[in-house]
Amino acid sequence: MHSFIVVSKNKEAALNYVKVECKKNQIDKFDVALFTFQKAIGIEDIRNCQKKIFLKPIKSKIKAIILEAYNGITTPAQNALLKLLEEPPANTIIYIISANKELFLPTILSRCKVIELKDKSFEQSEQEVAQYLNLLISFPQKPIGERLKLAQDISKNKDEVSLWLEKMIIVARKKLIDSIYHSGKTKRSFANAQDDNLQTAQCLNILKSLQKAHTIISTTNANQRLVLENLFLNL
Repeated sequence: MHSFIVVSKNKEAALNYVKVECKKNQIDKFDVALFTFQKAIGIEDIRNCQKKIFLKPIKSKIKAIILEAYNGITTPAQNALLKLLEEPPANTIIYIISANKELFLPTILSRCKVIELKDKSFEQSEQEVAQYLNLLISFPQKPIGERLKLAQDISKNKDEVSLWLEKMIIVARKKLIDSIYHSGKTKRSFANAQDDNLQTAQCLNILKSLQKAHTIISTTNANQRLVLENLFLNL
């Protein structure tokens, strides 16, 4: 296997993991190429990477190519990348680092070994879960101005937007599961009294909306503030 997807919420942790692996494979630093991108990786970015991928190593028997996909990767770019993964150069190891493996096409995942790093920093405390849950419940009553202000505050950094949405998705999914589990025991939509007003169907729709927004932000160059505004106005 010459291609790997390293998944971690912490970009530095993913990079450190790859650097350690490069040392294990006795790859000199001159033969390690890191490609970073300000926006989601596009098809032209993959084409530009091809020039480096097919070059011979300088000081090592093999070289490493690292693609940083923390701002997402478009579908056309993945299709172009697939061709490289199907027939990678024999002297090259390809590492793709990302916060979420779900943004990759099944064909990409099938041609890479996926390595998921444990992220202790991503664990949510009870207080944080409660804060996200209260925000989720209060959205229907929030004035439009407050929703737009929240979208403005969150959308300053793409990585933070993605992380925020992932945490909201985790909370919404957990409460949906609780709702289904307790549906036969109580008429309330959720087990906790604080979210009695949310029906199971409503929570499912919210979860779908959150996942859709996360996919758009992770896989396209869409304006994250506009995506969040549309999400918040429809919750």
